[in-house]
Formats: sequence, structure tokens, C-alpha cells
Amino acid sequence: MRVRTEEYARALQRGIAPFHVFYGDELLPLLECEDALRSAARAQGFSEREVLDVEPGFDWSRVSAACAGMSLFGDRKLLEIRIPTGKPGTEGGAVLREIAAHPSPDTVVAVHLGASDRDTEKAAWFKALDQAGVSVRAWPMRRGDLPGWLRQRLEAAGFRPDQEALRMLAERVEGNLLAARQEIEKLKLLAEPGPLDARTLAGVVTDSARYTAFDLCDRAFEGDHAAAARTLTGLRAEGEEPLAILGALGWEIRKLLAIAERHAGGEPLERAAESQRGGAKRHYAAAVRRLGARGLHRLLLRATRVDRSVKGMEAADPWDELLSLLIDAAGGLPKVRG
Repeated sequence: MRVRTEEYARALQRGIAPFHVFYGDELLPLLECEDALRSAARAQGFSEREVLDVEPGFDWSRVSAACAGMSLFGDRKLLEIRIPTGKPGTEGGAVLREIAAHPSPDTVVAVHLGASDRDTEKAAWFKALDQAGVSVRAWPMRRGDLPGWLRQRLEAAGFRPDQEALRMLAERVEGNLLAARQEIEKLKLLAEPGPLDARTLAGVVTDSARYTAFDLCDRAFEGDHAAAARTLTGLRAEGEEPLAILGALGWEIRKLLAIAERHAGGEPLERAAESQRGGAKRHYAAAVRRLGARGLHRLLLRATRVDRSVKGMEAADPWDELLSLLIDAAGGLPKVRG
């Protein structure tokens, strides 16, 4: 069953389906839907959470075992399957169809696809999961819808913005919903609830168009390692969290990987780049040419190490790891001739 992102929280109140598929081009609504599922699952007694990252060489029998096996402590479980490319392959598709045909009352399965191409919804495995549960697609927000979205968010936070304040905030975040949420959170901390005009807004929020995580991604995939390093320094100075940066970077890597795989399948590169709704940026094709599918897979593996360093699972500085990842994304440091 297809559910719109804005309707998903209400759908969860009617009951938690056994399968949930999250995909699309707009990161923030997907993150919020995924958070809503985790919260609802905990409230319904699904106290255990298991995450499986599908990478090259992934053993799909782990998914079957996770769905069939009982928890060590007998707890009900939320199983999250992350497929960065959006393509489980022949073996993975068969496993997903099998678990969709035999839902477990003790396991809720969430499949995270990221930005997927137009063929995703036609796949047999996707249709099986959709029929057995719910699928949630996040479409890119149209420019004309942004002021209304900002007004709704600001009013929910206790503010009554005027038109000039909405225009200013829309210009500053440049369609970046993650940046918009961050600015609204800053307003909640630094401004009194009530009427909000442009002068008050300008005194509180930073210029999010100056340093954003997605600007950082652009600089890296354009091959400008120096600009990427400067932007990373700026984000760190502004108090940005490494996980937020990593989330944006992972999102862009998965988009590029989807393009690379379409191109490897015979589709012209420029057309494959245009297939990414909400983000046919000028650097996409050049980055795919430079890195290729293999290089992009390596970047995803590097991103996993960054995630582990942020969570203290590896003895490494997350900012150093992020910088190394960005330099790799930009094609590495130029060789010094001696």
C-alpha cells in the first residue's frame, strides 16, 4: 500500500504493518518517517533493533535468518535492511519476495532504498513488499511549495511568520529541508515564540546557503578537494554534527551509484544522470566518470567507517575520517611532482 510521507505517522497509529519500504529523493521526510516507525515499534513492544547493510558480497541468508530466528531474549524485533543502491539483485529480490510471503508476527521489516530509479516500483520484490505492507516515497519538494512547508513548521514550533520572513528563510536554505529544520531548531532556542518578522529572523539564523552539508557534497564531487576541506571546516565551526554531514554525503553517494549502475547497464551517462529527480546536478556525470561504480562502492564502505568512528566503535577522529572520505570523493590529493 502506498502512503504519502505526510500521512505515514497517522497510518502508524492505525497499526504497524509487517513491512515498510522507504525510498525517494527527499532525505528529511524519509528520516522523519523512519524515526516515526522506530518510535511506534518500541511503543508496541518491538524492543530489539537489528540493522543489515547490503554491500557487495552481502550474504542474503542473513535476512532470512533474521526474519525466521527468535531473539536471544525472546523480544520482538525491528529489522532494518539498508540497500544503498536500491537494487537487491536477483538473490536479494528472491529473499525479499519470500519474507513478504511469510510475515512474522515478531518481526517488523523496514527496507531503506534511498534514491531509486523509475524501475524500482515495477520490480516483483517491491510489489510483494508493497502488497504485504506499506511503501513510502519522498518526492522532491517543488520550489513553490517551500514557503507553505516552512510556515507549517514554524507555526508548529510556536512562531507566526510574516511573508518577508518566509521569503528570507526560503532563500537562505535554498530548498535544503535538513538545513531548514536546523534553522527552525535554532529559532526555538534563540527567539521568543510569537510573531516572526524578517528582522528578527536575520538576527538569529545563519546563512545556511553559505555552508551546508549538501554544498560540501557538491564541492567534493566536483573534484575540488580544497573547497570541500574549507566547507567542512566551516560546518564544524558552525556546530554541525558529523552524522548530519555523513547522512548528506551518503545520500549523494547512493544517487551517484544509481547513475553509475544505469550507465553500466548501457544507458547513456547524461540520461542516467537526468533520471535522478530533484538532483540532476552538473557534477553528477563527471563524478561518475571519475569514480565509477567500484569507486562509489568504496566510498560507501569508507562512509561506514566514519559512522563507526562517530559512534565510538572505532578509535578514529570522525572529522579526520570525514576529511579523508571527502578527499577520496574528490579524486584524491593532486600528486606533487618532484
